[in-house]
Amino acid sequence: MNKEQIRKLSLICAAVALFVVIITVIIVLVTREPSEEGPGSGTEPSLIIPEGMRLVDDIYSGEIIIPDFDIPELKYDREGFSTGEDGITRYKDAVMGVDVSEFQGEVDWYAVKAAGAEFAIIRVGYRGMTQGLLTEDSRFAENFRNSGSAGLKRGVYFFSQAVTEQEAVAEAEFVLEKLEGAKLEYPIVFDWEPPAPSEDLPEDSLRAHGCTGEDVTKCAAAFCERVKEGGYIPCVYFNKHQAYNFYDLEKLKEYDFWYAEYNPLPSTVYNFRTWQYTDAGNIPGIETTVDLDICMEPYL
Repeated sequence: MNKEQIRKLSLICAAVALFVVIITVIIVLVTREPSEEGPGSGTEPSLIIPEGMRLVDDIYSGEIIIPDFDIPELKYDREGFSTGEDGITRYKDAVMGVDVSEFQGEVDWYAVKAAGAEFAIIRVGYRGMTQGLLTEDSRFAENFRNSGSAGLKRGVYFFSQAVTEQEAVAEAEFVLEKLEGAKLEYPIVFDWEPPAPSEDLPEDSLRAHGCTGEDVTKCAAAFCERVKEGGYIPCVYFNKHQAYNFYDLEKLKEYDFWYAEYNPLPSTVYNFRTWQYTDAGNIPGIETTVDLDICMEPYL
């Protein structure tokens, strides 16, 4: 092949390549989704957000789609949080507290108070995951009495496994009965957590396994309404997964929220009143690890 033939062949290859590029561009322009800005806007195609949802920039997970609830959004300045060498998280005028159950053993409440805790949320009891029996926490009376004597402000919680609104009301009445009209400065909290199957507790033995968010939202509301009728402040406990993928928080917006997230900063979009920021805290007066909380807007 001489030089002239090589030159002609090169021109032909270049022409074919240009033709392929032009056809590819035409196909892309014809088949791509139009952007929300309309034709000729020059913007990239927009992400399609399902109705009732919204796109947010989570500080840990990046962009995620969550329910677009008509409830107050987080109003705290994340730069205002700090954690000291003692492991205690602080925020402006917020106050520190603990939540305990029989698993913490005997508590020296005077030492807890001296370490800076101003409130305690104490487990009253729980509903069994298999039989569904209502059981009082073995140290409830002791913790409730001694925390008050030490000068801590008190709230209580009940670990729920309610599967109906009627069961949730029964749980609230159980709590009211155990309190016997005692004064609380902090709320009565509905704490429903999904049962986790294990070798000892297979899935088919867990009575609340498979409950839907709609079911449990109704249970939470029923519990809280009964608490309100009893003259106390109702509250619902949840983590970020439950907030975004389980509860309908818009149906619970009349009640206070106790939010659990074990990260340096809270990342939820929606507002809460109390933040449980660790389940592995340490504080004088409690020999085991313990949940530590910060109440952003102290009740008293």
